[in-house]
Amino acid sequence: MTWTAKLGRVVPDLSATLARFPVPALVAVALCADWNLNGAGVSGDSSWQVIAGGAAGFVASGAAHLYAEGRGLSKLAGVLIAVAAGLALAALGYFTVVFETSLLFLFAGLIPVLMIAAYLRPGVRQGAIWLFNLRFGLAALLAFIVALIFALGLSSIVEALNFLFDAGLGSTLHDHIWGTAATLIGPVYGLSLMPRDLDEEIVVSGEKNALLERGVSVLVNYVLVPLVAVYAAILHAYAVKIAVQGELPRGQVATMVSIFALAGTAAWLVAWPWRESGTRLLRLFIGGWFFLTIIPVVLLGIAIWRRVADYGVTPDRYGIVLVAIWVAFITAYLAFRRNRADMRAILGGIAILLLVGAAGPFGANGLTISSQIPRLARLLVAAGVLKDGKVVTPPRLLPSAVVSQGYSILSALDGAGGLRRLAPWFADDAKNPFAGNDTGWALTGKIAERLGFSQTEIPADYVNFTASAPVSLAMTGGSRLVGPLQAMQNYTPNEPQPAMTARFDATTLTIKLDTAAYSEGLKELMAKTKAQLSVPSSIQPALAIDVAPGVTIAIDSIYGNLNATPPLGSMRFWVILK
Repeated sequence: MTWTAKLGRVVPDLSATLARFPVPALVAVALCADWNLNGAGVSGDSSWQVIAGGAAGFVASGAAHLYAEGRGLSKLAGVLIAVAAGLALAALGYFTVVFETSLLFLFAGLIPVLMIAAYLRPGVRQGAIWLFNLRFGLAALLAFIVALIFALGLSSIVEALNFLFDAGLGSTLHDHIWGTAATLIGPVYGLSLMPRDLDEEIVVSGEKNALLERGVSVLVNYVLVPLVAVYAAILHAYAVKIAVQGELPRGQVATMVSIFALAGTAAWLVAWPWRESGTRLLRLFIGGWFFLTIIPVVLLGIAIWRRVADYGVTPDRYGIVLVAIWVAFITAYLAFRRNRADMRAILGGIAILLLVGAAGPFGANGLTISSQIPRLARLLVAAGVLKDGKVVTPPRLLPSAVVSQGYSILSALDGAGGLRRLAPWFADDAKNPFAGNDTGWALTGKIAERLGFSQTEIPADYVNFTASAPVSLAMTGGSRLVGPLQAMQNYTPNEPQPAMTARFDATTLTIKLDTAAYSEGLKELMAKTKAQLSVPSSIQPALAIDVAPGVTIAIDSIYGNLNATPPLGSMRFWVILK
């Protein structure tokens, strides 16, 4: 009896899984071994680089095996293709800095490849693609559940032994357990559940009243499709509003339309078997869904063009552009095909775009870096922080707008893995933030501090004060102290104001103490406050301001903008009645 047959008797389907998917199974074993030997309980980027590269190789080699199986290639050819695909994608996942790889785009692109890899051949039936992916989705869900139960069960046993018998099992044991579940148990179990009959089709009429047919039918006919239809009506109504008012779409519209396009397409794919037997709404949706995306995609294009023109490329905006291109392609494709859609074109289109955008100078990270670094350079040159390609000490405190925009650019570069491209600016600098091994937010913070972002210039019309020392005022025997009071906005003059409160509207602060009420114009209050802050000091006692004869307020904190309406943002204070 062979060793695979022996394994098959111990763990059903394992031998068949190893024979069908040898390369991804080997990748899973190697990942599990590396995690347990080198990665568990160790912080740092190296172990996660291995995980990312291994996961990409696992998915790519699995898709390659399915491709070879679907085309009827020999086992050897399947293994060779799987090894080549696995190595290529593992390199993209591991050497993220070299290839400027976006792992989000990489894995998002590999998923639809896995969904259609077995069907990249002529003579494919759409019902077979649909049924394969239904079973593939169930296999992925069951694999996740099995891995989760495995990890939870073993971790519970470890904690029980530690609690009841003082076993002293180390905390890193949990890392080993959960890592094994994620790298070996879940992936191999998922491979064992992958559909074997690639040509079997879904026939809704033959599944009538079956649990699967009833469950999915209700979901698509009465939940997914109506929700997408309502959302489509909302976006088209918003488009009419924009056309009537002549305004540009708001910033969040791009994200909303992207979610709408992706969710609607997913609903279209799930609803496909009911294209002839579903509700009237579902049949209309199947026939006209992609044409419903035309106007929202126009909105998407306008919104993202404005954001990119104003703030440059980021991975998020790059992804939204890809969604717009994808939807435009599918709409044109279906118009040419007269709505005879091929799921391979729909899924393959987004897969190609995502994988193209996953790495390289024209990918999401590459374009983000090449877009944001010149923006940061122009910002710093204008602020006097960058001269002749080198960072210099800022001549003065930087305006808050420069700091805010600078932090935004640094955040985008950090997300794209491009902070190291700034290193030449700090060459030979005594406070070079790249001198150590910092990464991520730690490196971002050091760069920001060296660029002078830690202290900002307060605009002339802003008032921002918090006391750092008590106030000292002479008080007679009959004086009274009330507080602290927090000034509250949305004061309505027509409604009675409760006692012991401070409320303000657009122009006036009203302080109510028992039966007495005192008012102060907000602009006058802010001007008095700013006048007391004209000479900055490291010790700032509470500010004493007279608002009426015999009435003084001691301000502990205040924030506002003299040019805003209302000029007061917030205020905390005491009232002194003399």
